[in-house]
Amino acid sequence: MTTHSKVGELGLGSRFLGLLSRPLSFPLVTLRGRLLLGAAALWGVLCVTLLTLGWQAGYILVDETNRQHLRYESELIHNAITDQVSERLQALERLAQTTPEPTTGSLAAAHANALEPLFEGLVMFDRDSRVVDAWPAAGERVGATVADRDYAHFMHAFQHPHVSEPFIGRISGEPLVMMLVPLHDASGRYTGFLGGLVNINESRLFKGFNRLRLGENGYVTITTAAGQRLYHPNQRQASIEVSDDFAPELERALYGWQGETVETTASGERVLVAYRQIWLADWIVGVHLPQAQAEAPLVAGMQRITYLAWWGLGLVLPVVGALIWLALRPLTRLAEQVHELQGHQRHLIEIPTRMPELRRVIDVINEAEEDRRAYLRDLTEREALLRGTLAASPQGMFVTDDLGHLSFVNDALSKVLDITGPHSLDTWTDRIHPEDRPAVLEAWQHSHAQRGDFVRQFRFQGPEGQQRWLDVQAGAIHVDGEFIGIVGAVRDITQHRHDDAMRRWEAEHDPLTGLLNRRGLTRRLEEALVEWQKVGTRTAVLLFDLDHFKPINDQGGHALGDRMLQQIADTVRTLVRSSDHAARPGGDEFTVLLNGCSPEQALTLANVLRERIASRHVDQEGQRWSVTASIGISHFQPGDHAIDDILARADAASYRAKKAGRNRVVSDNEVSSSSQI
Repeated sequence: MTTHSKVGELGLGSRFLGLLSRPLSFPLVTLRGRLLLGAAALWGVLCVTLLTLGWQAGYILVDETNRQHLRYESELIHNAITDQVSERLQALERLAQTTPEPTTGSLAAAHANALEPLFEGLVMFDRDSRVVDAWPAAGERVGATVADRDYAHFMHAFQHPHVSEPFIGRISGEPLVMMLVPLHDASGRYTGFLGGLVNINESRLFKGFNRLRLGENGYVTITTAAGQRLYHPNQRQASIEVSDDFAPELERALYGWQGETVETTASGERVLVAYRQIWLADWIVGVHLPQAQAEAPLVAGMQRITYLAWWGLGLVLPVVGALIWLALRPLTRLAEQVHELQGHQRHLIEIPTRMPELRRVIDVINEAEEDRRAYLRDLTEREALLRGTLAASPQGMFVTDDLGHLSFVNDALSKVLDITGPHSLDTWTDRIHPEDRPAVLEAWQHSHAQRGDFVRQFRFQGPEGQQRWLDVQAGAIHVDGEFIGIVGAVRDITQHRHDDAMRRWEAEHDPLTGLLNRRGLTRRLEEALVEWQKVGTRTAVLLFDLDHFKPINDQGGHALGDRMLQQIADTVRTLVRSSDHAARPGGDEFTVLLNGCSPEQALTLANVLRERIASRHVDQEGQRWSVTASIGISHFQPGDHAIDDILARADAASYRAKKAGRNRVVSDNEVSSSSQI
């Protein structure tokens, strides 16, 4: 029996001692480990917070610095390109003033070779867009017409300095940009236009961008307002059409916007961009700086700070751990002495300490330990008394623990179950009658799970296979609201069940014939009527009494009459089915309840029964006695609400059979059959 150990653990002292004396082999589970972990977590949270704030502040500073850098570089490049374009247009205008009329040789006469550093060639056109003169001299150009060129249409329409879209020269085959100014004579009349050729691949106008200080991956782009890309460091062709999926920021710049923004390239890279407009040429200068490159110094700095933070954590943790170890040393000694207290190696906790909190804990433990020891002594005495009481009980008793394992069985129960040796619930379960076992196991498991009572009667098999009935009543034991086990009593009720069954049988059976008596017949008729009303099962009732029975009783005596009644009962028993019920309500009257029987089957059985009864006889003192039966048949009908209605029809039919001459069968629906013997 485990009551001693189970109840002993319920005291405050036992629970508290158990918590303090847990093994210290897992540092992170101990208070010291938790404090150390908390210090590390606090340091980590502090570092993460500072690093996050530092990153945000650094990001804002770096972003602003990079934008200022982009703004400065873009202004420099914008001014440089604007100055170069302006310088070339002004040089063309000065040359145009010296040659108001487009004539052959006028460029050489005007010393056009002085513009060689600015242009790769000069061309003079008349009002019909035909080449009149060219420098360097190229006879194949003179006479050619460019009336189909967009820049020619522009000059004729607006007569204003203009920079053309990039195009491929028909003679040189090179990608070119034409800078144009109109020609006017002395009276101001438009006479043609002068153009300076700029080779995109060769002109110093587009060279030198890769030497700008934009970092390792920064670069410059130049795009025309019409969407032609003039320059890109990775561009293989001199001029390409910008694809339709260009960045929204570039699209805004093509419509005249300028400023700083962030773009996402086709590869997913984020880039800081500054756009500036070259109004003289309708160009857009873009200065691009990858965000990763811009943030690289910040990332490197934060990595160094993080590295230093981890080093700081590595230096701080040992110091914090040492301080925690010193502060918790008394608790370690307390745990050791509590363990000794549980092992009965000491009776009190004795730790000199100036910590008031720890001193209070020690006092509480000592008080709880004294109470626990007194409680255990009292419990031991109570347990001994309980064991003695249960062992001396003449009734079978058993006790289980909170897990359902047997902890005590008295001698009386061993005798009742006829079991020797160790007891176990599995052994008992195997000997429960197979038909009762599932229900008993389910009820036991339910009561144990619900911590409730168990009350059950079932059949139990002995070692030799003998069967007996047991009555088990068990109740759950709770101490301070906690379930600690089950106590049960077992009684052998085999004789009681046998006596009850005999009394029930005698209450419903005729002692002379063994057939049902009136009470038993009434109960089965009522059950059959309910079944008929539910599902309409066809049922018939045969009712008859014996013809010429009174002379046997009067002349032969009651013993002879009893023998005749027993023979008639045997005859009825041999003919009816196991599902039918035969009864002797009284005297020489007999009734047979036929379940699931059609009218034709009932009539056939009644005639066979009539013939069998007529063939039976009893002999006494050289005289033979016999009887016949007048049988009435009644069938259950929709209007039947009581068994008296059915019996009344069967009795009336039996009366008609007697009146018609006896030894006959008459049905309540006037279907009859007779055979006089």
